[in-house]
Amino acid sequence: MITKYSKKLLFIFVLLAQACFGQKVFKIKEGQLQFINADKGVFIKKGNSYYHLKLPRINDYEDLPEGVKYELDDVTPEEINNLKKDSATISALDIIKFDFENLETKKVITKNKSNQNNYQFYKYNGNFFAIDFLKDSSQKPVKKFLLNYCILDFGNNNKIISHNEGFIVSTKEKVKFSFKDKDLNDAFKNHETENLKSFTTAEVYFENESKLQINNGFYKTDTLWNKKLKIKDIYNESVISKSFDSIAFNIFFIVGYQKGKINLYNYAFQNLDIQNLKAASLRKHFPLMQIIEGNSLKTINLIGKDSKMSDYNMEGTPFSVSFSDYFDDQTADFKIIQKNGMFYLEPYSISISSIVPDVRKFRKELQLLDSNEFETVEFLDEMASITTQSEIAAFSIKDPIMIYVKLKNGKFNLTTIEYLIAENPDEKIIAFNNKLPKNLDSIKTISNQKYLIEKGGLFTYYPIMKAIKYKKLEDFKENFARFELPNGQKGWLDLKGNEYLDN
Repeated sequence: MITKYSKKLLFIFVLLAQACFGQKVFKIKEGQLQFINADKGVFIKKGNSYYHLKLPRINDYEDLPEGVKYELDDVTPEEINNLKKDSATISALDIIKFDFENLETKKVITKNKSNQNNYQFYKYNGNFFAIDFLKDSSQKPVKKFLLNYCILDFGNNNKIISHNEGFIVSTKEKVKFSFKDKDLNDAFKNHETENLKSFTTAEVYFENESKLQINNGFYKTDTLWNKKLKIKDIYNESVISKSFDSIAFNIFFIVGYQKGKINLYNYAFQNLDIQNLKAASLRKHFPLMQIIEGNSLKTINLIGKDSKMSDYNMEGTPFSVSFSDYFDDQTADFKIIQKNGMFYLEPYSISISSIVPDVRKFRKELQLLDSNEFETVEFLDEMASITTQSEIAAFSIKDPIMIYVKLKNGKFNLTTIEYLIAENPDEKIIAFNNKLPKNLDSIKTISNQKYLIEKGGLFTYYPIMKAIKYKKLEDFKENFARFELPNGQKGWLDLKGNEYLDN
């Protein structure tokens, strides 16, 4: 059906069920293709008249699966003549059958003078192309564009690739790259192809490309009839063949858990294929991941190779993290003081009242319960600032604020501020306090509300692992700490309290 407007015709793309080299095809049934120009668009001929084919933005993901509308605008003979004279225009007469498989196996690299910009173009995954700026003679790539694309089929083997920055067309002379960006357009006039080998870390890495992230636009998780999870694109096509019991992800990695096995992927959907993988820990802001492979703790990069974050550089690609879009951390600020053998809490900001409501009732220091039994208290004579909520670190304290005291008999108790400042603690406060470890031989604060405690020659990180069970405990290396049990068994403990025993 054709709906008429003033000088406009409205049609609908037909979304074919058949895919071409991993991407959907939009078939245009009206008219014959005539000209392609990245800056001016696509032009067809219908009868004796020419029309400009007004294409929608390919990045409007939500509309693509349903079929996409386009418009035909009338074009004057003068506009057609100017189009023919434009050197950037590609005529349909020059188009030949596109060998799409070449884009699966080849990388296009521009070959211009040293004082000109050079780029490389390649297929990033089944849905996106990548264009990298080659920053110097050592060919270190820096991402410039990530391009979602589609195939426009005009019939008679006239198939072209369309993306937001222009078109890719196979002609009798060569494959032509037609870009809206003049610098790109000039650079790709002189290019060569090379075999597309395995990606480097810099080629996989995209800074702030949140549109790749699952459940953020183009890709999504889908729950199957058997409760398994699949990762699909907007066309409801699976992008990873496997299904999983659960999936974890950030903007750099995807972790699939399946019957005790772990599969790691980057957003090029490459399987990092690490053998004897026991654990994987995502880092929120960095393109690195800590893993336990066999009995060893490693840090890997986006292609699964051993890596370090010594200067936050990605093998030649500058990497930095901006926290400007995050809310400031919320803290509870106070100080513990001692007077005449008794201990008191001094509130230093109203922020502590969100965790300890009773503080609102007082303007001065609060005497700690049973403080005559204490030799000292954590935070004595120092400004304490407990982070209660952090968007950057993605955590918040929901339980009472813990604090330890050293008794006059030399032992240590872990207790809470809520308990210590209450003249008559309620049952909930008492119950929580009574569950905390008491009569400890030693205690050490390791981070915000986390402690290394010792009792009877055994250790634990509380409250990560509440059982005091380890013969030896090493410091955490970011997300994992090495341990040894009394029976000699060794392994790794993560920040969630999971244990990974050595083989």
